[in-house]
Amino acid sequence: MAARDGGDELVRATAEIVRPLVKRLLAANVPFARIESRLRALFVEIAEHELARSRRPPTDSGIALLTGVKRQQVHRIRAGDRSHPAAPAFGRQRAASLTSRWIGDPRAVDARGRPRPIPYQAERGPSFVELARDVAADLPPRAVLEELLRTGAVRQDDKGRVVLSAAGYVPERGRAEKLAMLGEDPAQLIETMLYNVFAAEAGAEPLLQRTVFFDNLGADGTPRVRAQVRRAAERFLRSMDRLLARYDRDRNPEAPQGERRGLGIGVYFFETDRAASAGPARARGRAPGRTTARRAQGKPRR
Repeated sequence: MAARDGGDELVRATAEIVRPLVKRLLAANVPFARIESRLRALFVEIAEHELARSRRPPTDSGIALLTGVKRQQVHRIRAGDRSHPAAPAFGRQRAASLTSRWIGDPRAVDARGRPRPIPYQAERGPSFVELARDVAADLPPRAVLEELLRTGAVRQDDKGRVVLSAAGYVPERGRAEKLAMLGEDPAQLIETMLYNVFAAEAGAEPLLQRTVFFDNLGADGTPRVRAQVRRAAERFLRSMDRLLARYDRDRNPEAPQGERRGLGIGVYFFETDRAASAGPARARGRAPGRTTARRAQGKPRR
């Protein structure tokens, strides 16, 4: 089970993490009771899993004791239908894998590594059908294409070739797909940060966690900064894609063996309103215009 110390700090951190979500929930007219019931079920679900993993019987009483949820409520939650909506047959992970294979195939990119348009089907050379069968052999390639067209991840040109919209899977349409990403990416970042807080205290090597922040940039220059950061980030992520592909056993049979693991790295960009952020920044003793680069251990670089 997770470390019990630092509970008050975890509660405060959790409240700050969900602050932007609460603003959106209120804007969407979602009442507190609705999220409260989901959180209660989530506590029960995770406690049940953790007890079973530690080879302790996941009884209603044990879960109630661990979570603070009343035993009658625990029983009702466990007896009810807790199934979540089924993920789409061709979800984000397989879409990202297809994109990765596309830009990782020297035949399907130009001299600068940019993805070329590829035919839907071809007897020789790269084709969309070939990529779709590599990552989703259980689905018809046409269904895969229609899903990617629906989200705007690809388009077809006047010759019927499939064109990748960006050098990475980012749905341009479909709120459900983008909200699914909201449920995945922040959780991965928080897992990394929690690992660095708790596991590193036990002597484990911390994971990569860095942020660069300047708090006195003029708004007129931010469009140029966004564009330059995007280009640099895409170059970096393409290099990481090539690196991880060398260790992926689906693509490289000679890759190191061992227990199956998932590894990844993400990049994100954020902006703040100086007027809104000035109070907290000064309260922490940061002078305007200072740069903060946080290492994995969370210490500022001097």
